Amino acid sequence: MTTLAMFSGGLDSTAMLVQLLEETSDELRVHHIRMLNKEGRAGAEQQAVEAILAWCRRRYRPFRSSESGLDFASLQAIPIDYLSIAYVACQVAIDTPGCDRIAVASLSSDTAIADRSARQRQVFDAMYACYRARKLGEPQVEWIYPVYECSKAQIAEMLPAELAALTWSCRRPVARKGGWDPCGACKACLARQNISLQNPA
Repeated sequence: MTTLAMFSGGLDSTAMLVQLLEETSDELRVHHIRMLNKEGRAGAEQQAVEAILAWCRRRYRPFRSSESGLDFASLQAIPIDYLSIAYVACQVAIDTPGCDRIAVASLSSDTAIADRSARQRQVFDAMYACYRARKLGEPQVEWIYPVYECSKAQIAEMLPAELAALTWSCRRPVARKGGWDPCGACKACLARQNISLQNPA
């Protein structure tokens, strides 16, 4: 079995990656999308992704990784991430011999997740059909959600503290010399603060 794991460098996708590495023997390809938009988080995410993948290779087992970029920085509107993920997942799945599973780190508590996931798969399926028409790809590609039933607190507990510290959550980071600071006010920052309150050091 060959699984393509879509990876952002956040807590959820890192927990998903750890689960796939620990609990499966899948051939694994991990793919990160450098998503440039007016929120400006691409650099912070990139730094986290590189550190996390290096850590996981040392701790677990070998896996293939890759990345691509979508540049929407000149747009005032922020594109819908999950549709962009579907678009890229199709391209990378076709580039991955034998790829028959797509893993994403959606949680049951995510806003309108059932509808979002269905639309994501619709976009993927419509695109993948174009490749099948050219006799490419696999007969079936399954979408899996390894951490779907987990709460944010459970996600945090799944990760070694050293690894969790490498992850990035903030949607609107504040640039500083040599790096970024979380804004402390976006939805992702508030969720992470709530985890800290539930699990004091």
